Amino acid sequence: MRIAILEDETFFRNLLADALIQTGTVDVVATFEEPTALLEQVSSLHLDAVILDLVTSIGQAPNGLGGGLAAGLEIRQMLPNCGIVLLSNYADAAVLTQVPLDQVGGWAYILKRRTDDVAAVVAALNTVIAGDTMLDPSIAEQGNTVDVWNSTGFTAHQIRVLSLLASGASNTEISAQLKVSVKSVEHSITTINNALKIDSSNPKLNPRVSAAIAYMKMLSA
Repeated sequence: MRIAILEDETFFRNLLADALIQTGTVDVVATFEEPTALLEQVSSLHLDAVILDLVTSIGQAPNGLGGGLAAGLEIRQMLPNCGIVLLSNYADAAVLTQVPLDQVGGWAYILKRRTDDVAAVVAALNTVIAGDTMLDPSIAEQGNTVDVWNSTGFTAHQIRVLSLLASGASNTEISAQLKVSVKSVEHSITTINNALKIDSSNPKLNPRVSAAIAYMKMLSA
């Protein structure tokens, strides 16, 4: 896969690029320390995905906003199929809810400390390239509390399914973690989607992505 990295901390940017290159599956085409240079070149780089620091202290995107979220929105206008991985030090479940629902497929939000495990970064890249949405598992797990169960009306099992779905797990992976059948997981997701009134007939919306974003809104309410 071909990617670019936006990160204003030189040491971290180079460390991440080197680690990804060493996997043998990632071609880091270019790295940038500020959004303007990235946005000027991104259309010519033939990228599958980009990794963007959520908060950059250098430069601004053309819309006047700084940081990876603004740059990601600009990139999606130019390259609708480019995957976006946002990196942050902050466990904020609300960030991806700021992306329009019909565009948020192919976005991930992961914590910078997760980059210690390069396989987790590659997994996030694969998730966004496939058009799915991912929230860092440590943030998604915050919903597994009695307060969230009581405030949403969902059962503990349904919240657990939602948290795993939002963290990018497939139905097979969810079934393995919860020790239930894939059919049971599918039934739970159907029940959840119905409760959330997700329109599965809308071709512009991915029901799985819509459920993940709805869960992120629950966490940030």
